Amino acid sequence: MNADQRPLSPLTKIRLHEEIVEQLKDRIVRRDLLPGARLQPERELADQLEVNRTTVREALHKLESMGLVEIKHGNGIFVKDFLESGSLELVRHMLFLNGRLNPRVLRNLHELRRLLVPEICFCAAANRSQADLDELKGVVFQSDDMALEEKDWRVHNLIARASGNLLFVILLNSFTGLTRDSSKLYFAVAANRQRSMKFHREIYAAIEKGDAPRAKRIMADVLQFAEVQTLKALGIDARRTKR
Repeated sequence: MNADQRPLSPLTKIRLHEEIVEQLKDRIVRRDLLPGARLQPERELADQLEVNRTTVREALHKLESMGLVEIKHGNGIFVKDFLESGSLELVRHMLFLNGRLNPRVLRNLHELRRLLVPEICFCAAANRSQADLDELKGVVFQSDDMALEEKDWRVHNLIARASGNLLFVILLNSFTGLTRDSSKLYFAVAANRQRSMKFHREIYAAIEKGDAPRAKRIMADVLQFAEVQTLKALGIDARRTKR
């Protein structure tokens, strides 16, 4: 075996294949297992981890779907370079590497969101239909019984739908899922809740008028504000987001 020689740890959780994924994923992302490294055969992994081969196979297929390994039947299981093959699904695993929040990945995620989401908003203002506008208006002005965190998600989701690009919707949903825990910290602050309600009204007005440049600026401003506040709540130096 020309890879990391340390033995993997025996498993204890009910969904054993997920723990196998976690152990191998962490080693691949940390580069303990380098691209091209050949993993032990299924039988040896199963013996070392004290599970059956079916469980190991399930974990390996999950890793393959994430772009972390390549299974060459009859030849072996090889580590892939996730910077060349990794999928969006890998981001969640990288965000909590070793079970702890990874500040670098969080900053990278915020940077990507700042680049992409204002463009989504631009397209929404340019392409929205009357039906899109009516639905957005209902959420912004007629949903007082809705929790603000849920309302904010719906506003962003409807903006993405109004853009006319289905991939924008999927990407925005991914951002929401990845940042859900930190969003709770953001909305726990009264000033941030007030800022969000103001943002909802402003972004609706810009989209209603079809003012795409203004809609883009409003979204960029609120994302910058939310990023600084969220990182502050997490105890992360916001100035490093620009590095």
